[in-house]
Amino acid sequence: KNATPNEFDGIKFRSKLETYTYKKLKEAKINAEYEKHKFELLPAFEFHGEKIRAITYLPDFVGENFIIECKGFPNDAFPLKEKLFKHLLVNILPNSMYYVVHTQKQVDELINKLKSV
Repeated sequence: KNATPNEFDGIKFRSKLETYTYKKLKEAKINAEYEKHKFELLPAFEFHGEKIRAITYLPDFVGENFIIECKGFPNDAFPLKEKLFKHLLVNILPNSMYYVVHTQKQVDELINKLKSV
């Protein structure tokens, strides 16, 4: 919502905040993949003959032991998806940290935190 898509290093980002995060991760030499890992929060199923699509979540950045979601202005569906995703993380990646950043200042603080780990 209200995001400005742009391109950097040949990668198409959905928002300026994602681009900023990518640049800061790269500067800090912290490896993270952009939108490469899709998680299934609820599998597809059929309900009385109606096919119900799976609910999936595609976080912005996934590193070795962390996940970063860039959210300037979250939409209405995000809180529920985030809750389902955290539940999934507890079960499949219990040692991973999950961060949601809303501003460039929060990105800078997170990068400093990740560098110190």
